[in-house]
Amino acid sequence: MRHGCSGLSLVLLAALALAAPARADVATVPVTGVCPGAQPVSLQLTIDFTATGPGTATVRFTVENTSGVFPFQSPTLGNPVLTGFFFNIPGGASASYTEGRLLAGGTLVSSGGNINGIPVPAGCTPLLVDVAQTSWYELVTGQATGQFGIFTTGVSTIEGIKGGLVDPDVVVACTPQGDVFSPIYFAGRARFTVQLSNLPGAFDSAQDFLALCSTVRGEQQPSSVAGKMQGTGENGASSCYAAKPCPPTPTRSTSWGAVKSIYR
Repeated sequence: MRHGCSGLSLVLLAALALAAPARADVATVPVTGVCPGAQPVSLQLTIDFTATGPGTATVRFTVENTSGVFPFQSPTLGNPVLTGFFFNIPGGASASYTEGRLLAGGTLVSSGGNINGIPVPAGCTPLLVDVAQTSWYELVTGQATGQFGIFTTGVSTIEGIKGGLVDPDVVVACTPQGDVFSPIYFAGRARFTVQLSNLPGAFDSAQDFLALCSTVRGEQQPSSVAGKMQGTGENGASSCYAAKPCPPTPTRSTSWGAVKSIYR
């Protein structure tokens, strides 16, 4: 009898193992840059990669503007508004954007107006729970980023600067600490969910994004991740990109498996 129970336990353990959810792989990437006027900008991108089957994965990108606070001053200096982040996927792979979510703990500030036809009433709203705002953002492909080349994929605000992210410390207890040149912005973190398909077998972790470089020409800097900052500089009249450089590796002319082995 004891032996039979032991065998049954093994069967149950095996079934539980098969039913266990796929394990996520996570990488946190700091990204920095400098806007005109020597205004430093930065963001932090957390990549949460979960394989869902052969050649498919769900990736959750958590984005935070970490540029710091540029306080009220004269002439006015705009606090950077992060309006998009960009990355690369392997050749032949495809991506679809399924959700955008403003995370609890942040603050939504609006002077009124609409985003994609959705009214955003004027006021300041601290978020006690996550709020899905998928229609405020869109998937973009072939994004050009000036000196950092062209990225295959990214997520961007759907209406310019509206709905962009500022450093969480720019708004404290619904009191702005500096100028923000956007009618609607979020002082906090946001999470975006992207589904990937047709992935090569070797592309199986969050770190693999860091080995894929943007397409560059001339003196451009190949980079693995980038972000667009707007509303920067005096009176918010400037914009720029922040990026994480990567070594100029011939990723377009060799197999992904071979490239991956170089980085491990």
